[in-house]
Amino acid sequence: MTEKQRWFYLILFWIVNFCLGSFYAWNIYSSWLADLYTQTAGQTVSVTSLTYIFSIGAALNPVAMVLAGGLTDRFGPRLVLFIGGIVMALGYLLMSLSTGPMMLLLGFGVCLGLGSGTSVIATVTSAVKLFPDKRGFAGGSVGAFYGIGSVCLPPLANYLAGNIGISSTLFIYSVACAVIILGSAFLIRLPASRSAQTSQKADNNNLVWYQMIRTGRFWAMFVLFIAGTLSPLMLFSQTVTVAQTQIGLSISVAVFTISALALANTTARFLGGAISDKLGRVFTLGSAVALAIFGLVLLSLAGIGDSLLFFAGLVCIGAGFGSFVGVFPGYTAEQFGPANASMNYGVLALAFSVSGILGPNIIAMTVSDGHYQTAYFIAMIISAIGLAAAFVCRRLEVRQVTSNSVI
Repeated sequence: MTEKQRWFYLILFWIVNFCLGSFYAWNIYSSWLADLYTQTAGQTVSVTSLTYIFSIGAALNPVAMVLAGGLTDRFGPRLVLFIGGIVMALGYLLMSLSTGPMMLLLGFGVCLGLGSGTSVIATVTSAVKLFPDKRGFAGGSVGAFYGIGSVCLPPLANYLAGNIGISSTLFIYSVACAVIILGSAFLIRLPASRSAQTSQKADNNNLVWYQMIRTGRFWAMFVLFIAGTLSPLMLFSQTVTVAQTQIGLSISVAVFTISALALANTTARFLGGAISDKLGRVFTLGSAVALAIFGLVLLSLAGIGDSLLFFAGLVCIGAGFGSFVGVFPGYTAEQFGPANASMNYGVLALAFSVSGILGPNIIAMTVSDGHYQTAYFIAMIISAIGLAAAFVCRRLEVRQVTSNSVI
């Protein structure tokens, strides 16, 4: 494959992931749809009553990554992207036609949850395979465009909904997903990684998922992944509320906490991946955990009126999260081989689901009279465990290199 070809494919993956970032416009969708359902149903439908739909979509995301990861390794990204694009477009179409929560559950919770995870795993892991010399940059840059989409597309959805209505907006998003994702899939001509001819030594270094989970490396990485993503996922669900109750910010200012987290997250996805190419994956991940701990300390020290301290803490935590998302796809391919990287990363990404369950519950169960210090302290302890896991990962990495050199 020529240099121009692999960069062309990488740009296609960037475009697809920008489109996939629309998944995180949920707050906009639910707000407008709750009003629509209230008008059509004749009874009040609150945004809070629809929250479970987002939870289902977020839970199905990593499940789709596991299933689609195996398909990507076996058949290549083209088929998987076709499936993901069709499911995403169908999801937005169902949402545009919905008159109540049940159709929204099918459209967003099921279709967008599965379609987004399917398309993400096909693009991120394929980018990593295309750039074995720049795996961190490749995976991080694709993840960064997902983050850029999550920043840019929600305001666009809100603007369109205010001018042409939420149903028409969702229909436009359906058409856009079909054109962008399916069009990109049509242009992709990448072979399945499992069909590549490799030497016996390379085959031995390409573990399948059930071999991977029997290794100490996998469990150290799994714990590290949980520790690195728990504190940001804990805050993502409550950022605006925490800003109002702990710092005393008005709602008009508190909403900018979401932007602070998103921008730090997006920037770090790109920079973290690129830095890991130069300084190493484990060093970058360990530094990201340390940065998150520092951010938690800043948050715990912030009180009424300490908005700068609070925003600085959020930026540190968001940057740590982005680094993990940017680095882990390439790190997985390096540790367990590129042939089954899509499936293997999908299995490792189940740690994301664990964090998504633990994080919000920790902050919800420990908050007391607007004080979140207990949640911050628990998150610091878990992050410290992540530092220990990073140390173990490094030791196992050195041991593996030493063993290979002896052989």
